[in-house]
This record gives sequence, C-alpha cells and structure tokens, in this order.
Amino acid sequence: MKKIFKAGWVILALGAVLAIVGAAFNGVKAVEFNGFKVQTVKKDTAITKTYAKKEFERIEFVNGSGYFVPMELEIKQGQDYSVSYSGSSRFEPKIDYQNGTLKVARGQEMHGFSFDFNNYRSKIDSKLIITVPENVKLSFVKVNGNYDNIKLEKLNIATLELEANSSEKLSLNEVTTERTDIDMNTDEVTLTNSKLNNGELSLVADLVVSGGELTNINVKVDSEGRVYYKDGLVLNGGGTQLADEVYGYESDDDNDADNDSDYADNSEPNAELDADTITIKGKYEIKNNTGVTRIMNATVQGYRLTNKHGKNNLHDQQQTNGGTLEENADQADVLTLSSRTGENTVK
Repeated sequence: MKKIFKAGWVILALGAVLAIVGAAFNGVKAVEFNGFKVQTVKKDTAITKTYAKKEFERIEFVNGSGYFVPMELEIKQGQDYSVSYSGSSRFEPKIDYQNGTLKVARGQEMHGFSFDFNNYRSKIDSKLIITVPENVKLSFVKVNGNYDNIKLEKLNIATLELEANSSEKLSLNEVTTERTDIDMNTDEVTLTNSKLNNGELSLVADLVVSGGELTNINVKVDSEGRVYYKDGLVLNGGGTQLADEVYGYESDDDNDADNDSDYADNSEPNAELDADTITIKGKYEIKNNTGVTRIMNATVQGYRLTNKHGKNNLHDQQQTNGGTLEENADQADVLTLSSRTGENTVK
C-alpha cells in the first residue's frame, strides 16, 4: 500500500512538472521525455520520398532511434536499384550508402514517457520499399527492429539475418539463401517457394512453409506456435522442435510417468505440426513436447515414432501409452517423430 501511495505522489508530481512545461511551451501541448530532455511532439504530415539511386550489394539496418517505430518493410526484385519511403514525416528513415552497403537508420522514436494531450501520435501508415535488379546477388542482408510487416520477395542472398521482438508478419517469397539466421517474435511467418540453407529459424509464431526447400535448417518454434509444412516442401538435414525446453522436453526425469502426465495436462503449450505432401532427404527429426504431430502423403523411405507416455500411430500400427514404432527405419531417408506426452500420427 505504501508503494502505491508513493507511486501516486510521483505521478502527481510528474503531472505538475508537465503542466509547467506545457505552459513554458505556450499552452498545454503534447510533450514527451527523450531521456531527461523534455520536448514537444510534432504533428505528422504524410510524405513520399525517393532516395538517391546507387548500386549496393549489402543491406544493413542499424539500431537508430526508431527501433520500435511502426512501419512496413519490403525488399524485393525490381527493374533497378531503388529506395522509397511513404508515410509519417516523423518516422522517415535515414538512408546512407557506404562502400557498397545500403545503411538504413529508423526514424524518430519516443523514449521514456509521453503525455500526448492532443493525440499527436501518428495515424499515418508508413512503408519502406527497397528494390534490387534481377540476377543481382546480395552478399549480406541484416534487418533488426520491429515492423508491422516484413516482406522479402524474389531475392538471392548469401547471408540473411532477421531479428525482431514484436512484429505482425514475416513473409519470404522465392528467396534463396546460403546462410540463414532468423529470430522472430511475431504473429506469423510464411515461407513460399524459398530455398533456405545452413542456419536456424527461431520463432515465437505460427510458421507456414509452402514448397521450396529447407537444407540444414534447425527450426525452433516456441510454446504456442503451430507449424504447417506443405505443397512439396523438401526437408533436407536439420530438424524441427516445437515448444521450449522450459516445458520439459529435455527433462532427465525418465522414471516419473505420473509427474509427466500431470505436467502435460497443466502446461500451456500444445503446439501442433501438420505436414502434407512433403519430401524428406536424409535423417530428419521432428520433436514435439505435448502437442500433436500429423504427417500425410510424405515422400520418405522410412519412419521412426517414439513417445514417452503419449500415442503413436504409424499407418496400421498403434500405441496408446508410449513406446517406439518403426517402418523401414534402416533406410537412408528416415523421418523421426519424437514426443514426450503428445501424439505422433503418420497416414
């Protein structure tokens, strides 16, 4: 109670300071704290801007002040090199070219507290579009910061690094990479006819992969994310793991079945993976903690289903309380489904 009381006094004192600041700025205006500096919030205007046209082989987003500024980002194949922006004047990015590298710093961002009395926050949709010509291979693309949506289309990239803590959607369409590092906390990640090689997808999101190929890619989908593999996707090396280790997948307590069952009933994540019309090359493993993994119409030589206390269904074979089922498991191309208390199904 004392803490709440003190917090109330702090808020009142801060309000008094802001009132004085507002008066100093000729009336009550929207103000914000940039660190310890008080400044007015400027009104937006909608702008459209095309930047100087130069060649580049690298794209790098730097941690400018606008790391959390809402904006859509699109990097795609076009007729020529170009960079264009449309949207809020407050959030206009800074564009710089340095030795073949296109560097992008996000636009202005509020730091600390804001008391916006006149609703000056931006209501203008903002979008940055970067294009590269056909047959150009980018040596490096690094995007960090949070966006409403991120879209990459028809690109050939040697090294791709994407990182965002809070975005709505990431989509890759006909993107080829040699090395891949994607770490996203977003609503949905969609890969369409893309060929990603050598790296990791670490996601807190639903993942939909249609066609294309994942080669030596380790896919990790945390807690509530669901995975859909379909439409001829090729999985070649690497593996897929659903649900975080914190939920018990890596537990060493192999002797306490009752505790495992209780834990499965009370744990939040029940991640699901559905695969339809996929091809497996080499040894590939899908791990799922307490959720359901369903495989249909797969092109693969053999299967191995293992479950600690859950269900296994391998064509006509069934187990209801853990165990291992195999079918041509000595072949070169084998899909392994591993679970703790969930359900593995192959049809």
